[in-house]
Amino acid sequence: MGIGQGKQPTIFLIEEDDDTRAVLKQSLPRYGYRLSVAIDEEDALDRVSNGLMSVDFILINVVGKSVEDTLQMGRRIREQAKLDGNTPLIVMAEKYGKDLEGTDENVGGNDWVFYLGEEPKQLQNLLRRLTPNEKVLREAR
Repeated sequence: MGIGQGKQPTIFLIEEDDDTRAVLKQSLPRYGYRLSVAIDEEDALDRVSNGLMSVDFILINVVGKSVEDTLQMGRRIREQAKLDGNTPLIVMAEKYGKDLEGTDENVGGNDWVFYLGEEPKQLQNLLRRLTPNEKVLREAR
């Protein structure tokens, strides 16, 4: 499956924090996404070990790692899953300055860093921008 083929996009979520994982598991399907969830890098690599996973996005939030280390982890997962570089990798930054709050940044290719702010639909807006066929996505209820 690829983005824009009229199907519900799938996000491979790697989230270590139980509370944040629960929030994302509840909110992302309401926005029109299917989820495949892993709790850490080892779990994610295990899930993609056969190289047959078909996802439209990789979304990672890892506690206690730098953005660069998390990007490298995401690239390893994308490679092991045999996904091409066109599959967006989005890292949710854990620590950042006030000047970055509420922004997202393309850090090369289709790799993004997301700096959470006060806007509740910020992640949804980034995902929509990266999805060519927005018609398959619903507004949050």
